[in-house]
Amino acid sequence: MAPMQARRTGRLYERNGPTKGAVMGSKRVAIIGAGVSGLTSIKACLEEGLQPVCFEQHDDLGGVWYYSDDVRPNQGAAMYRSLITNSSKEMMSFSDFPFPKDTPPYLPYHRVYTYLQDYAQHFSLKKHIRFGTQVSRIQKTEDFDETGRWEVRTVQTGHGDGEQKEIFDAVMVCNGVFARPYVPDVPGLSDFAGVTMHSQEYRTAQQFTGKKVVVVGAGNSAGDVAAEIAQVASQVYLSLRDGAWVLPRLAQAGMPRDMMLRRVLMNMPEFIFNKIIKGEANARVCHDNYGLTCPAEPLKHSVMTNDEIGFRLATGQVVTKPQLSRFTQHAARFADGSTVDGLDAVVFATGFHLAFKFGDKSILPSKSHA
Repeated sequence: MAPMQARRTGRLYERNGPTKGAVMGSKRVAIIGAGVSGLTSIKACLEEGLQPVCFEQHDDLGGVWYYSDDVRPNQGAAMYRSLITNSSKEMMSFSDFPFPKDTPPYLPYHRVYTYLQDYAQHFSLKKHIRFGTQVSRIQKTEDFDETGRWEVRTVQTGHGDGEQKEIFDAVMVCNGVFARPYVPDVPGLSDFAGVTMHSQEYRTAQQFTGKKVVVVGAGNSAGDVAAEIAQVASQVYLSLRDGAWVLPRLAQAGMPRDMMLRRVLMNMPEFIFNKIIKGEANARVCHDNYGLTCPAEPLKHSVMTNDEIGFRLATGQVVTKPQLSRFTQHAARFADGSTVDGLDAVVFATGFHLAFKFGDKSILPSKSHA
């Protein structure tokens, strides 16, 4: 049979060629989460004649791209209101469902959410999703050695009773790895009298107006949050354990940098790649001057994709600091012995614990955090 393809007609898409539909007696597959991975998994199962049932604990699809002003129960990573993708549309789109040609290279979160809604509608995926249903337990059936089947227990989100049990031939875990915010154990943190939050809780900079704030982290979220808060705060300090390589989204001639890296640089020897990336980073902002220089090569260290942090450093609105060593009631002390007094708030953009809360520990290994 011919594979399924999609062709674009304006804003809409049409299917070309037959697809395999689910048939009576085909294997049932439980899919946990209706984000990017969950949606593509539903589609893949349908194409193979399987019967997918997707469990989504929230009331809508989209996963991390489904924005809310508050942190939803059991939510992992979340969007802040000003978020712009750090990957270009060419690197983010599904191969059989490209963005329309007039879509800009980088998108605010709500356009990605709309794209996922369009994808689900086009391929008729929503009817396979049970919204407001949380998976509470996955375990092997008693006859697993003979059947290979799984027992999946679910509850309605927000209700502790009424657990339901179903049997599936396979389970696909698609709820993401960013499960629980990771906050480093800094001595004295419990004594700090100011505001303490993780970037998961951050939505806008409004509450930090006129405040003195420390942002901890060297990733994309840390750069975004520090640069945005700097527009309203009295002072922002960016605490970096090992520096950060900062790169803008666009390369020469306005080409999305991630496309350039894929097409050109990834085929180069590692030492040349690192040299070019460091040159590109320092062409935008001198890393030595602003305490950004990282001892690890770019290929060995995560890169901060940010178009604004260099400007905020140049204006002094953001000042880099080394690793935190201790908090007091109203101050933060750093590894170089310097202290920030009169501190009002600290935002930890320090990643997430990896967690598999609903499964037996023997099913999937768990790392510390990401």
